[in-house]
This record gives sequence, structure tokens and C-alpha cells, in this order.
Amino acid sequence: MKNADKEKTNSTEVIEKDRKLTNRQREFAKLYVDGIYSNTECARRAGYAEGAANVHASRLLNGKDYPLVVEHISELRQERERKYGVTLIGQLKRFHDLSRSAEEEGHFSAAINAEKIRSSLGGLTVDRRENQHIHSVDKMTREEIASRLVQLRNEYPTAFIEGTIVDVTGEETLEESKSLPAPENSRDEN
Repeated sequence: MKNADKEKTNSTEVIEKDRKLTNRQREFAKLYVDGIYSNTECARRAGYAEGAANVHASRLLNGKDYPLVVEHISELRQERERKYGVTLIGQLKRFHDLSRSAEEEGHFSAAINAEKIRSSLGGLTVDRRENQHIHSVDKMTREEIASRLVQLRNEYPTAFIEGTIVDVTGEETLEESKSLPAPENSRDEN
């Protein structure tokens, strides 16, 4: 019976820990353990503010500010190791063996790739590829956007459908969009 009581206590402790973590903290831990994104990107994707995501990521991982997050990350890693039979040390050794074997056979590209993956797994490097493509529209004022729409209507008149806008939602109407001038080469349809 003591073992059953012990198991019951352990599962209760885990539930209590989870209750103390916020949804953002749990999501951050999950993304962090997935290992796809940088620490900052994990914080962003978990819902932390864009400008302070790096600070939140650092605080979540330092072990002093949010020790339950670090414990949860450890638990998630152990669960993953049990589920898939893959450990960090095992993977590091495997990539080391693959790298050495490839190098001995003169396959230097394969050896370099194995070493890159190994250093990433070991935490020595982080793949920081992020989408830096920002549309020019994001930087435009409302007037510049309206002017650009007029230009596009003139260049591609068939892409725009003429008609009346009917608001069926009861929300604010789009009077500004109705007031856009017609294309210069518009046809009179009678």
C-alpha cells in the first residue's frame, strides 16, 4: 500500500505543479523541448510580447525566476525520452559516430552536416533562420495605401469588381473604400 500511496502523491504533485504554470509557460516549455525555434521565438509563439520575448525566455529558463518552468521542461524531456527512446547523449554519440565514419570514407560534406547537427543538439549553435520579409504595405500610411490601390485599379482593372457594398454585419461601413476613384480607363456600362 505504501507504493500506491507514493504513486498517488507523485501524480498529485505533478498536477499541482501544472496548476501553478500559466498556459503561456506550458506552451513555452513545449516549444522549447520541441527544439525547432530559438528561445526568443518560443516565447513569442507562446504569447509573450514581441519586444520583451527575449527577456521572458531568459527569465523562464534561468531556474531562479520560474523554477517550475525548468522542472516542467525536464519532465517533458524525460517523457519524450521514454516515449521515443531517444536521449540527448545518445543522439550526440550517434552523430559523432556518423561524422567520424563519413570523414574516414572521405565524405566530408556528410561529416560536416553531422557535426553541425551535433553542435546544434549540444546547444553550441542555434538555427536562427527567421522570416525577415516585411511587406512594404506594412510601412505605408493610409493615404499611401489608397493611392497604391488607385494605381493598381488603373493597371489591372479586371481584378477589381465594381458594385455596391452592403453591410450585413451591422458594424461600421467601409465608406472610404467606396470613395476610391474609378480607374482612368474604366468603361461606361449602360
